[in-house]
Amino acid sequence: MSIYGAFDISGSGLRAQRVRMDAISANLANQRTPGFKQVMVEFAAGDPASGSPLGVHVSAIERVPAFSGEYGAVDRGTEADLADGLADGRAPLPQFNYVQAMTDGIEAVRAYEANIQALDATRSMIDSAIRVLA
Repeated sequence: MSIYGAFDISGSGLRAQRVRMDAISANLANQRTPGFKQVMVEFAAGDPASGSPLGVHVSAIERVPAFSGEYGAVDRGTEADLADGLADGRAPLPQFNYVQAMTDGIEAVRAYEANIQALDATRSMIDSAIRVLA
């Protein structure tokens, strides 16, 4: 691994956590939307593009339907809303754990911050090494 490999590793972590945070925020924003499917992001080690075993990448983004047993009113403004709804103007609402989503969001933000700190530490070590050599 080159000295710049640490930048690649932290960068892959930043990208993965950004995708995770986007999915969590979409889940929170759409949790009461009839016909909504929760977005789940899965990570895997390595970088399949370069073949490197270091870093992390998003291996899958899945939409998981989970019916809560509750029904909500359907906006009759669009054809898609009518297709998702029942004849009486109701549609099934998804099962959603708000507390778990908020906890996942906080964890994603903390992981993002940790990757930024790793980038800063790597940059600082490279700066110190250059000063020693100069």
